[in-house]
Amino acid sequence: MKNFLKICPIRMTIKIYKLISNLLIIPIIIFFILRFCIGKENFKSLTQKFSIYKYKIKRKKKLVWINAVSIGESKVGITIADKIKSKYPNYDVLLTTSTISSYKLLISMNLNLTVIYAPIDISIIVNRFIDLWKPSIAIFVESEIWPSTFSILKDRKIKLKILNARMSENSFNKWYQFNSFSKELFKLIDECYVQDKYSESRYSKLGVKTILRIPNIKFLTKKPAFSKLEFSKFNTILKEKFVITIFSTHEGEEKMIIESLDYLITNKKNLFIIIIPRHIKRTHSIEKILRKRKISYALRSKFIKYSKNKKVLLVDSFGELPLFFKLSKIAIVGGSFLNKGGQNPIEASFFNCSVIFGPFMSNFSDISKKMLDYDAGFQVNDRNELNKKILLLSNNTKLRIKTSKNFKKLCNNQNLLSSKVFNKILD
Repeated sequence: MKNFLKICPIRMTIKIYKLISNLLIIPIIIFFILRFCIGKENFKSLTQKFSIYKYKIKRKKKLVWINAVSIGESKVGITIADKIKSKYPNYDVLLTTSTISSYKLLISMNLNLTVIYAPIDISIIVNRFIDLWKPSIAIFVESEIWPSTFSILKDRKIKLKILNARMSENSFNKWYQFNSFSKELFKLIDECYVQDKYSESRYSKLGVKTILRIPNIKFLTKKPAFSKLEFSKFNTILKEKFVITIFSTHEGEEKMIIESLDYLITNKKNLFIIIIPRHIKRTHSIEKILRKRKISYALRSKFIKYSKNKKVLLVDSFGELPLFFKLSKIAIVGGSFLNKGGQNPIEASFFNCSVIFGPFMSNFSDISKKMLDYDAGFQVNDRNELNKKILLLSNNTKLRIKTSKNFKKLCNNQNLLSSKVFNKILD
């Protein structure tokens, strides 16, 4: 395929991509039915991804389509939607996502906009989606590049913007292997608003003409809500504890962190650890690690009932991260101790947590650099440094408070910059 793309005329390669995707629709349907059978899709996600809806679509206003694939992008999508609706009340907003977890989160928030699953990037399906919804503008969030969709939007003269765009070195190298194809594809993007100078350079080399570097839109995130009733229940049990939340952890990371903190968990009597895996379905494998090391733990779903003398809370619920930040003194960023690029730490700034992250924050390099520059967080390189930093912060309240205040100040400053730039994006 790589050599084939190199020798084909570029305008033909996008057409061929679209043709091949259409020809593969039957195997793709079978693939998604199999996903449905093993529980990775439900009836709604299955039908809507093929642009099949049980209701008739009626709309009087112009429509902005925001596509945000998973949870992180969806939170940015909500921020963008809020800005659009406040500035342009005559527009409706359609927010699409691809994962069941992000869809459930969006629906649970009772947003004043339409939320559905995104169409699969197959021409037949995308054309049907455009025919039904008739968007006036399409906004893709962060790093999704969909060749069929981009091409169809251009053919239909629907403006395409990428907001909060980022591109990792790995992704850039993969696209650059098909340089001629990529340059024609990336030219389809009308405006690209990037998070950092590295993404700016990479998008430019791939052929995007209009690029502007802006502060990360995630800094515009509003303080997330949490259940005050649940907080009261947990706080009653944990009020004498020094609580640490480790959030959005990846496979292999929990084992490393649990082994690293084993001494502290065993010997520091008031220490309490909350582990929130990025994917809830992995709680069983984490339970095995805790049992093997004989660390007493409780599942979040049973914590209130079985809380006595537990050292660890393993979260098997969804969408409660703000609650656990509120309970915590320290927040440790998952995905940063393995080469996964890290996770977004901004939400922790609302809850007076000191933030610690590992050596791998490439997906949030701009944010993590600013945190270090502002003395608003701590980077550690290995498990020994992690232990030392936790001990330091548990014994130094002034330092903990200082860094959490610096983080809040940093986010507020960036919020103001993002707001000013955002107005230009919509004009």
